[in-house]
Amino acid sequence: MPLHKKETKTLYQGKEAYVQVDLEKLSKTGEIELVGDPFVADASLTKVDRNGFEITYLAYLFDVFDQLGGQKYKVFKYIVEHKSSDNTLIITNRELAQKCDVSTKTVSDALRLLREKKLIATRTGAIMVLPKIAHRGKKGREQFLMHKFEEFSNEE
Repeated sequence: MPLHKKETKTLYQGKEAYVQVDLEKLSKTGEIELVGDPFVADASLTKVDRNGFEITYLAYLFDVFDQLGGQKYKVFKYIVEHKSSDNTLIITNRELAQKCDVSTKTVSDALRLLREKKLIATRTGAIMVLPKIAHRGKKGREQFLMHKFEEFSNEE
């Protein structure tokens, strides 16, 4: 018998159709022209309890990725990959620059952009990632970390 039962709930069950479009024509003229026949498949959307899984909201980040660019993106990626279970990273700008193999100006610019977008909060020697971006834990963990994030932001 399993130690705990995962809570699942089917939200949608049915069919989905996929089509292929001529990307060259779409990019040149904006017209959508189908290529080949549609592909029909069974589809099911199931809600699963997220206990113990890290949740990452990528759609929230797409706009920021464009603005971060190559070197600044390295800084953000390092922060997200090396944060603690409390969503914090204890590191100085100089150390972060060395770890990411970028300049301290690049680190400062990246952190400024991330703060402006409210994706991180910073203190001297510490960075906290917005829990809506990524966090690890059970259902109530996000609310707890959001409260800590607000406190962390207000103590600057």
